[in-house]
Amino acid sequence: MQQWLAQLNLTERLGYAGLLPFVLTAMGVLLGIEGSEALFKLYSVVILAFMAGACWGALQSMGEKAASIDLFLSIGTSLWALMIYFIPFAVAIPLLVIGYGLLLWLDTDSNVASHYNARYSYLRKVLTGVVISLHVLVFLFS
Repeated sequence: MQQWLAQLNLTERLGYAGLLPFVLTAMGVLLGIEGSEALFKLYSVVILAFMAGACWGALQSMGEKAASIDLFLSIGTSLWALMIYFIPFAVAIPLLVIGYGLLLWLDTDSNVASHYNARYSYLRKVLTGVVISLHVLVFLFS
């Protein structure tokens, strides 16, 4: 474990550390701990908006070459996340999965992917996969 951590750069360490609140709040939801649903949803909304902002930033660096639809989808996902905050938990979780799925698809778009190095692209795919899995688990068993 220590050797694996030593091989990670700061971005990767922070990315994996960002999974901890997802894992802990998901466990709280599954164990029925009061307030866990609200924390899980809030953290998910914040991270979805943050990840959408990263896509937006990558696209903005392209200037006029950025595809309008990609810009719309990245900023739209941030707004989607904000809207989800106000929706009941049982409905919010599938909508968050849709948002993360959209970002995963957008991350593979050549316009966005060309601004990520291979390690960062891999990191986003792994983290998004884990986050989506946790959402599905929470949805199915809460």
